[in-house]
Amino acid sequence: MSDLEFRDLPSQRPMPAERLEQRRALLERHVAASLRPWPKPWWRRRRVLIPGAVVAVACLAAAGWGLRPAGLAERASAVGCYSAVSLQSDTIVIGGAAAADPIGSCLGAWRRAGLEPGAGAVACLRDDGGIAVFPRKDACASLGLRPFAGVSDRARRVASFQHEAIDLVAADRCRPRAEIMADLRRALTAHGLSSWSIDDSGFGQPFARDRPCASLAIDDDRSAVIVVPFPRLPAR
Repeated sequence: MSDLEFRDLPSQRPMPAERLEQRRALLERHVAASLRPWPKPWWRRRRVLIPGAVVAVACLAAAGWGLRPAGLAERASAVGCYSAVSLQSDTIVIGGAAAADPIGSCLGAWRRAGLEPGAGAVACLRDDGGIAVFPRKDACASLGLRPFAGVSDRARRVASFQHEAIDLVAADRCRPRAEIMADLRRALTAHGLSSWSIDDSGFGQPFARDRPCASLAIDDDRSAVIVVPFPRLPAR
């Protein structure tokens, strides 16, 4: 986009959301550029003042001028698909590879649940670094959240490890726990997470007496893999 000068401006028309977003981005570039020293103020270098530009600025303020900068997700092992523009709304949580295409994954989940977003969808970052998808394109600005711009390298490695670890344990939940621990440690090292700990202390608790097998929990805040006592399933 570039700045143009028009002698005659057409009458105002409703502006599509995509155009508003483009103009918002252009305005942000102008604001950032205005922080650098110029030989003289930019408005003095113009020959013609464009009234439409003033209108665009006002529209942008109403449409979310305070939008926070986009960022990378630090938690990519699950995506939350919210049914409304609220972090307290009903949520469908999707794991696996959903972080690679959170909007597409949530659109499919909503349709399967009988929901259809009326004004598009958008992916945002929760304050905890997780991915949240809402059924309206202005949700990030409305909720004061950062737009989703991808997944951080660490989050990608954690998600990849989690996927592998689940398969490792599910292959034989009731084999000797030392073997499971060794496999998990090798997987952590392979994914560059060797500093993580593995906690199997739950097996020493009374509730574990009839739970000789294993399940998993991932505690990202503690950088820990928790091996959880799990009952032996009846033979099929």
